[in-house]
Amino acid sequence: MRFLLVILIVAFTITGCETIPKDTTTPIFTEVIKEGPESRRTLRLEIEGMMCEVGCASKIKKELLEQAAVSSVIIDFDKDRETDFAIVEYDPKGNTQINIYNCVNMIADRKLYNVKSVETTFYKETLAK
Repeated sequence: MRFLLVILIVAFTITGCETIPKDTTTPIFTEVIKEGPESRRTLRLEIEGMMCEVGCASKIKKELLEQAAVSSVIIDFDKDRETDFAIVEYDPKGNTQINIYNCVNMIADRKLYNVKSVETTFYKETLAK
């Protein structure tokens, strides 16, 4: 019984996410400025290629959380959408938006995921009114 369970898990892992080459063009960058601590920055990554919540979304979240200065990651996955999202909060003194979005593109040697757009939210202690 255990042997059958192991075989099923391995088969699901192998076939759970297809390997489809992605067009890894440079993403579209936009910026937003909000009031808040300047030691904080948020990225909203629009990601193509996620096919499952268990494998794909979890892998992207794990890889992003392993990046320097990243404090939190939220994955917004819906199997019916072509594009999904990752919200990443990080300290800009410890990492850059380019390193973070490239982390997603580099998973599986650029064969699975492609970041289409990066919206960066900058925080300022006080905004001019």
